[in-house]
Amino acid sequence: MEQKEQMIFPSNDPWEPYTDIKQFGEARLTNIEITTTHLCNMRCEHCAVGYSLLKKDPDAFSAERIIQSLDDVEHLRTFSITGGEPMMSVKSIQNHVLPLLQYAKSRGAKTQINSNLTMPFERYEWILPYLDVLHISHNYGSADDFAEIGFAVMDKKPSAEKRKALFQTMVENSRRLAAKGMMISAETMINSRTLPHLESIHDQIVQMQAARHEVHPMYPTNFADHLPVASLDDIRSGIHRLLDHKDPDMWVLFGTLPFYPCNDDAADQALIERLFNEQNVTVRNDPDGQSRVNINIFSGDIHVTDFTAEGQLGNIETDSLEGAFRKWRDSKTAQALNCHCPAAECLGPNLLVKQAYYPDTDFTKRKAKVTKP
Repeated sequence: MEQKEQMIFPSNDPWEPYTDIKQFGEARLTNIEITTTHLCNMRCEHCAVGYSLLKKDPDAFSAERIIQSLDDVEHLRTFSITGGEPMMSVKSIQNHVLPLLQYAKSRGAKTQINSNLTMPFERYEWILPYLDVLHISHNYGSADDFAEIGFAVMDKKPSAEKRKALFQTMVENSRRLAAKGMMISAETMINSRTLPHLESIHDQIVQMQAARHEVHPMYPTNFADHLPVASLDDIRSGIHRLLDHKDPDMWVLFGTLPFYPCNDDAADQALIERLFNEQNVTVRNDPDGQSRVNINIFSGDIHVTDFTAEGQLGNIETDSLEGAFRKWRDSKTAQALNCHCPAAECLGPNLLVKQAYYPDTDFTKRKAKVTKP
């Protein structure tokens, strides 16, 4: 198989929603995420959709019907598939994953799939020609961590040996796909469990030959709602430790950070300054609600990922995706978060960050203390 040219770099992140501000002068719907399955062979303690996982998927809308809705999106820049584990069911891959990825590529969109990389390798080869980023959650510094964390919420767990074997499958699949030119992006959630081990987790990701290490603080949603949120001081310290330790050739992308260029705290300003100037390090604004909505292929519901509790925005049977996005942007919740700072290219906090750390702060009345180079 031919090598895939990697067109995504720290200076060109297609999932960065600030791109829409530069291009259109306002937020636009340019990013679609589709949930294609509720099946998963794991039950991670940090899973953001854990309570929606099932043992059997219900009937789904056809790929053709989903594509009809996608045709309504005028500027489709990025397209993501998530689950569950999208590569678990061969039928789902054939009926939904492949045709949807093929459609997105035909529109010129950059594509991503979220997988735990424990499925048979040939399944990943099927989608390789239509995929730009293979995203995995990686909060493990070792096979033992994987065996514990990755199955923490499973009632009947496989044996420890089988769980550790899946860890080796994940590592081997990552290396083989990277060798074929696939961009592997491994995401680590900062919480009380991972904070002491960020360096070893980073080293594991480097060994897996991933191209990018994504780092996001954990917020209390779904399975993770019982896990303690790390303090701002601990998160800040952990980020500095990781920056001191990181492989200089590894792209590290920070997202949903609870630190902003308009913060008054000198320690926050020093961290933002470092993040803006560190080589191969970027800070991404959260796409959810800024440029992205999610479609559930089983119900047809349209919502903003991570903010489902705010209510669905519509259904593909009755609503256009552009109309659903406008409905969200016009809502009181979205308006309260509608913050834009050109000096720092910052779109402010998302709902989870604001509720966790800044419930009483009006970011629209603040100005940047640190500006982007």
